[in-house]
Amino acid sequence: MALLKKRKTDPAADPASGAAADLVEVGPADATAGNARVTAGKGRPTPTRAQARAARPRGATGAGRTTATGKEGRRQQRSERREQSQQYRAAMLSGDISRLPPRERAPERVIARDFVDTRLNVGPVFLLIAAVYFVGGLVPNDYVRLSATYLMLVGIVAVVVDSFVLGRQVTRLVAEKHPDSGVRVRAYSAQRALLPRRWRMPRPRVSRSGR
Repeated sequence: MALLKKRKTDPAADPASGAAADLVEVGPADATAGNARVTAGKGRPTPTRAQARAARPRGATGAGRTTATGKEGRRQQRSERREQSQQYRAAMLSGDISRLPPRERAPERVIARDFVDTRLNVGPVFLLIAAVYFVGGLVPNDYVRLSATYLMLVGIVAVVVDSFVLGRQVTRLVAEKHPDSGVRVRAYSAQRALLPRRWRMPRPRVSRSGR
């Protein structure tokens, strides 16, 4: 469909027409040019997501990302984690606080560990009682089995009482030195007190006399 466009004629060329205007036909080419002038503010079509991703620069950042997510990057991360785990294990065996994992370096946990390592705990005795109870259950004698059961019950009560007393002592000690601390040490102290001294991790750094 042709478009109509109003164009003024030159009065000198056609005096009879004066201010009259001629109507001329505008073809499809002129219409396309008009649309181009209307959209000249943007200047280019909106690129698709794939085109925008393809147009991104692939410099050092892209190369680094590829390396970090590639096989070589994963291998390097595994190697670093393995090395860090070995360092943590060596620190746990030596008791060096400065090289322990961040969670074990907390001052509240250090106080709890040192306090547990300087006292006599019922936990190691309870492990012996548990071993006796297990062996007594294999003996085909009712008297031995009953005695092992009673001994086991006594050991459980003793561990519960000792853990309760230990928790109160450690909590009071931590509150005196770190009154605003929110680190819980009761369960941590009770678990450590259940193990014999040589099995505790991190290894004790003080003797039973507190030195």
